[in-house]
Amino acid sequence: MFSHTATDPVRLTDAMRSVFVELLVHGPLSRAEVARRLALSPSALTKLTRPLIEAGYLLEATGEEGPATVGRPSQPLQVDASRMSFAGIKLTEDELFAVRTDLAATVQAETSRPLAGHDIDHVLGQIAEVVAELTVPGRPLSGVGISLAGTATPSDPVVHTSPFLGWSQLPLAELVERAVNVPTVLDNDVRALTAVQQWFGEGVGHSSFALVTVGAGLGCGLVVGDRLVTGRSGATGLVGHLQIDDRGPLCERGHRGCARAYASSPSIRRSIATTIDRPELTFDDCLALAADGHPVARRVLDEAGAALGQVVATVANITGPELVVLSGESVHMYDVCAGAFHTALAAHTHWTAAPVRVAVKPFAFNEWARGAAVTALQHLLLHR
Repeated sequence: MFSHTATDPVRLTDAMRSVFVELLVHGPLSRAEVARRLALSPSALTKLTRPLIEAGYLLEATGEEGPATVGRPSQPLQVDASRMSFAGIKLTEDELFAVRTDLAATVQAETSRPLAGHDIDHVLGQIAEVVAELTVPGRPLSGVGISLAGTATPSDPVVHTSPFLGWSQLPLAELVERAVNVPTVLDNDVRALTAVQQWFGEGVGHSSFALVTVGAGLGCGLVVGDRLVTGRSGATGLVGHLQIDDRGPLCERGHRGCARAYASSPSIRRSIATTIDRPELTFDDCLALAADGHPVARRVLDEAGAALGQVVATVANITGPELVVLSGESVHMYDVCAGAFHTALAAHTHWTAAPVRVAVKPFAFNEWARGAAVTALQHLLLHR
């Protein structure tokens, strides 16, 4: 069921979903172009779009005409993005970021809250507050999406593990849905960020791409053959503990020389601050020292950049993406270690493969929240 109110339900067939998503992601498009893209006859396309036009989900674009044809000009079709709203919530270890979007993932409002702790009653209270704040009177939300670092998928209401939040086997989606009375889905935060890039961001026009994030940890989201990869129990993109050097430093899990031990922001800060006996240094302080040529900071950042380049090369060698998007809250370290990153990327990319195209995008946390909203949108469109 795909409806804005109880009075205008539209039952979507798989073919109708395909048409709607094509127009949502790539529209406005002429009817002829939609039919060409989806290999449909004009009559089949008319049959599929008529219920959506009558219900107001599809509109004829104003001020634009399609290609010249015999008879009446064909107006391009577009989605009426105002017909639905979604709330997206990104949970970090100490803060909650939230946005309200329309069907096209345009942010209409945003807010944030500090998290004083990880007690579920406290977090639920904060979530309920932001959902109420983002809800427009008379226009109920169609879905709530929540993203967090950990093992979670839209098809499962349970957070199986979230180390930063200290949660295990927590039925978070059910608890939130009960608290706010809006359908709620969960997802891993990197996969949710990948979802918004797939439909409305850097990934549009690419059937296969990867998103690699660097921050407190490392993560990877994958789109292969136009499909967002979820994997069994949501366990995909676990690149943080790929081994870089078996003689390297230890990570907090006891792995020697893994990517996280080299390239995560806590590891970088700890390595520099400990070595030069300056425990007060922040991560950004360490970047500044490296940029100024401090020998210890410079070497640590070069090693971090090389590790990150090796991770990206490994992902590219396995999945063959058209594009790799590099992001995360610590991606600004790229400005300091870009040379080491690209040297390692070239060295570890398979010799038969084309050079990997990398786009560096320092997304703010509201973009991660927007990804959670798109998770809710995609779940509604594709899985119901």
